[in-house]
Amino acid sequence: MYLRKEMMLTQPEPIIWENFSPTIMQLEVSEKFVSVVNELGDAVLSDDVLSAKFDFSHGLVGKVSKEVKIPAYDPDDTKYLSDVIKNGCLQYLNYALEKGRAYGWYKLGIDSDPTISNIRLDQSWIVSQYQGEYNPWHTHSGDFSGVIYLKIPDGMNEVYEKEFKDHYPATGLIEFMYGEKSDFR
Repeated sequence: MYLRKEMMLTQPEPIIWENFSPTIMQLEVSEKFVSVVNELGDAVLSDDVLSAKFDFSHGLVGKVSKEVKIPAYDPDDTKYLSDVIKNGCLQYLNYALEKGRAYGWYKLGIDSDPTISNIRLDQSWIVSQYQGEYNPWHTHSGDFSGVIYLKIPDGMNEVYEKEFKDHYPATGLIEFMYGEKSDFR
């Protein structure tokens, strides 16, 4: 699942990518979502004490200097962020159910249709990567996995144009591998 900037809880239909496996859903997140996460992240990432307090690098594989849990203090922000993320999961799950590919939902033993309230969100974090840092190929625990790009460096188009001269651009891109143990990757 790939979530982008302009998604609201009542967003337009997602884009589904099924060229090969796995099924990838592309959504847009709202400016409000991006602003809330960026404000929280900027406050923590710019403060060494808060960065240490919310450090989540022990649970992640990246060669990255700052990886922190999303520090939502305000209950309204926490609910809003959680609902946006869960809504993306819900749309993906409903699509998988419609296509008869939601085996994982049935394995969970939930005896009802999926809703935002019966989807559990365990972890969300911010990876703040800088030049030379990267995340190696890895798997995630849980049933859903997604990424939201909040900020990208100025000049990325020029980087891609330069890379296209001798190979397919790879800088800053995400690779999706298939064959993981969970259904909703």
